[in-house]
Amino acid sequence: MLIKSTNLANARLMDFYQVMGLTSGFLQKEDLGALNLNPIASDFNIAFGNFDKALKQAQKTGYTDAIIDADDNRDNIQIGFQSVLSGYTRFPDKEIANAATQLLVVINKYGSGVTRLPQREESAVLTNMVGDLRNDVNAPLLQTVGVTIWVDKLDEANRAFDELYANRTAKEAEFITGLTRTERANVQAAFEKLALGIESYAFINGEAGYKPLADKINTEVANMQQAARARATQAANTEKKKEAAK
Repeated sequence: MLIKSTNLANARLMDFYQVMGLTSGFLQKEDLGALNLNPIASDFNIAFGNFDKALKQAQKTGYTDAIIDADDNRDNIQIGFQSVLSGYTRFPDKEIANAATQLLVVINKYGSGVTRLPQREESAVLTNMVGDLRNDVNAPLLQTVGVTIWVDKLDEANRAFDELYANRTAKEAEFITGLTRTERANVQAAFEKLALGIESYAFINGEAGYKPLADKINTEVANMQQAARARATQAANTEKKKEAAK
């Protein structure tokens, strides 16, 4: 099968929205007429549009807007910090240039798509990254380059996001879930129909023309499923620790 899975039942609301939004973007880059996917893609985009409108209505609670703003803030800091370090790798002073290069190695080991990760997964990655940058080996490098404040600001922004996320009220969460539940179900059904269409036309016309699109969808769905499993494992471990502490 070209589409490995369409199961996003355990994805958080904004994470689900991200996958659907990316899928809509993928479709815009395809020759849907040549792939015979125009009607199915149109149905998906209509469903996603309705979901998007419902989500924007939910944002009027102020909760989602604040979450998005906090997420954007830490993203901007992380991107800016990496850009500054990249510039310092060309600094005339070799000691500073070498220190910046070593710090970039630390950041790059977390991959190039940190800001595109699901929100809670990004929180964990940034926490680990900040810890690495502040260890006994790298802290002196930060001072050499003069960018310690960037790490402090990144840590501050990441903690602010986590606090906001954790302190959301049950009432707000319930309102958002209720407002978007139906439209989420509709876009999920349209997504499954899209996947079935890709499979069907690939069987008829050959897989070659459909595989690039399927691969991109598979990647996003797999990433989301992995994040959901990680959250479930973390929750289970936390519960075990609570029980053990009693």
